Amino acid sequence: MVTGILAFVAWSYELPYLAYSAGPVADAADSIVVEEMEVYPPEGELLMLTILSQDVNLFDALIAGADPSIDLIRKERVRRPDETDEDYRNRVLQQMEDSNFVSIAVALDHLGYELVPSEVVINEIVPGVPAEDSLQLGDTILAVDGVEIDAINEVVLLIEVHEPGDIIELRVERGGEQLVIEVELAEQEDEPGVPMVGVFLGELTHPPFPLSIEEGDVGGPSAGMMHALAIIDILTEGELTKGNVIAGTGTVSFDGTVGAIGGIRQKVVAAEAAGASHILVPRGNYDTALTAPRRKIEIVPVATIDEALAFLDSLDPT
Repeated sequence: MVTGILAFVAWSYELPYLAYSAGPVADAADSIVVEEMEVYPPEGELLMLTILSQDVNLFDALIAGADPSIDLIRKERVRRPDETDEDYRNRVLQQMEDSNFVSIAVALDHLGYELVPSEVVINEIVPGVPAEDSLQLGDTILAVDGVEIDAINEVVLLIEVHEPGDIIELRVERGGEQLVIEVELAEQEDEPGVPMVGVFLGELTHPPFPLSIEEGDVGGPSAGMMHALAIIDILTEGELTKGNVIAGTGTVSFDGTVGAIGGIRQKVVAAEAAGASHILVPRGNYDTALTAPRRKIEIVPVATIDEALAFLDSLDPT
């Protein structure tokens, strides 16, 4: 009876850890959707990697301890205090969406394309200006004095023809509704006589042609580098991989910096199991990646998207 009780407790008691194991692998190029442009589907593969994480009890922890490809990670390193499963899922999906935008921007910048402004959004309102009473953070400005706009410089040009104290008409979108709001212009403190609404604006942009990343129900930012490489590969004649199977992981920033990610040991295991000859890893993960159980896959540290491209350029064709 005592043994049965202990076994039940061991089975039902959840530890404050998550077990990380190798997850599914996919070709990053399969998630890139391009329209109205000539594309060059690659013959090689740029594999993006995932991990599986699951809650563990005492039995699971014993199994994980005996498997060198599984790591136990304290939950607080991954989950925020009191974060529900749904909140966590929404957060990592938002991280993926943000990462996809950066990947597209980085790839297009490398290829010489500029993003096209599409929306102007109010990010901050100066305290004390008349507009404070009528405008709200997050309002999208659609038109100034009846003239439609989609870039910040267009707003500036339409305002600077006025005087402080003038009333202008802004058409904004708020919560899915369009509103026409009259706003009294304030005077810039450092430039007397120069009018201002008194808001700080942000500019939303989109690619100059239809381009998207459709990854499905995968979360997190760790596929950023591989998505950027896949876009460059698809839009460039020839083969980045020279026909090789190359795996990789790492976030990417607007300046092309490749950032560290979690679960690097499991991603090395997944990459080798998928047949990759090399895996590109962020320099910040390199030392840990070397501890992953593996036979012959080569681990290549990169700090920027340019370093990743330089490595791919050095490959011999298969």
